[in-house]
Amino acid sequence: MIDLLIKNALVVTCHPDVLTGEIHSPGAIAVQEGRVLEIGPSAELETKYAAAEKVIDGTGRVAMPGFVITHTHMPYVLGHNQPVDVSQLRSFWDMLQKMGWEWLEDITTADGILAGTQYASLKMLKSGTTTVCDLVEAPNALPGPLDASVRAIAETGIRAQIGYEVTERIPGVPIAERLDPSYAERGFEENLRLIDSLHSSGGENGRIQGRLGVHTAYTNSPATLARARDIADQCQCGIQIHVAEIPRAFLCEKYGKSAPEVLEEAGLLGPDVVAAHCIDLTDSDIDILARHGVHVAHTPMTNSLGGNGVARVPDMMEKGINVSLGHDCFFTLDTAEYIRYGYLVHKAHRANPMLIPPFQALDLALGNAATALGLGEEIGSLHEGKRADILLIKPDAPSPVTPSTVVPYFTMTFRGCEVQTVVVDGEVVVEDGASTRVDESLVRKACVEQAAALWKRNGIEIRAESINL
Repeated sequence: MIDLLIKNALVVTCHPDVLTGEIHSPGAIAVQEGRVLEIGPSAELETKYAAAEKVIDGTGRVAMPGFVITHTHMPYVLGHNQPVDVSQLRSFWDMLQKMGWEWLEDITTADGILAGTQYASLKMLKSGTTTVCDLVEAPNALPGPLDASVRAIAETGIRAQIGYEVTERIPGVPIAERLDPSYAERGFEENLRLIDSLHSSGGENGRIQGRLGVHTAYTNSPATLARARDIADQCQCGIQIHVAEIPRAFLCEKYGKSAPEVLEEAGLLGPDVVAAHCIDLTDSDIDILARHGVHVAHTPMTNSLGGNGVARVPDMMEKGINVSLGHDCFFTLDTAEYIRYGYLVHKAHRANPMLIPPFQALDLALGNAATALGLGEEIGSLHEGKRADILLIKPDAPSPVTPSTVVPYFTMTFRGCEVQTVVVDGEVVVEDGASTRVDESLVRKACVEQAAALWKRNGIEIRAESINL
């Protein structure tokens, strides 16, 4: 007897990639002990696995691999809609120092991390994201903020790689004025404590992993960056870092070098690095990332929000750089929005409709993303032996969704609310659009309360009776 059989669905395997992956219609997926046992024509598998413990009828639905998002800050949801004085935000530098640090990260607590991460991971699961790479930033919550992250992730059931940002930044002190390596050391200790804990506990059977977090080249000394490489090599945990999200002039003024040049000289770069943003890059910078096999987490919507410009994704791809999709946990957390924006923005920016075709846009959040996290053999597509991370979607489209139209459906029509069932590691964690693991109303209530508490620390008082819980 197998654990789960999904039958009568339009099965889109996306293996080895979206363009060449097999499609079965009607197809079926057999799952045993958290892994895909077999995929094929529904009639054959229904007969073969008639005694399945759980059967899901996928008639009229699309079955596909779960989305993978390679750069998030889940506690950031506490700052959504915060009624701040936006006239102070005249540049990305303002947004980083005020909205990112002063108004959010520096006043985030462990309770806020727990509530925000529960809410964000739940929202992502419900709209089809089954794996995230999260970077936690809360200097005044040390030690222990990653404990809150692990608890939230374990409760909602999402797959995750997580780390705490290593930075020499001193809360409340301008980084141009002074940095302090002791703050970076506290960040290293938090990451190492998590990695040791997950190693000893099994990390929800490997579903939760550590990935060393590093803030940037401009908030860390070369010695700290070199130490990050040593730790990543020792722990075999990989690195996540922001790269070139601010104008290169800042680092050039400080070091006479760009961010990729500084990171290369420090020895940090390698094929286990996920570099978020990567906006202001020269041809030489792109060559550096390609030479070291660095993976890029493209965040087009937050890049736009900060007025940072448009990352040179088509050029990176031409150089063989693996580009995936991230979103910083801004906006709705619906992966459909980020896929669609990534599909469109480069066409508009370069006045070229041939850039980023639908299959390539979808790969950003599937195979490319899984490869970036070192999980290409485990997730990102549906194939025998891979982890059973599966979505079942009921399309709300004005035209037929068939084997020949299903890929463009994801860039033209798809919305996360069309996801009905989500399976992670063979477990149904979302059924009929609702979590099977947590009380969603309580998760939202806790997040709203923690957001209001954070806003209060910014001097923004919200009357209790006006809070919609």
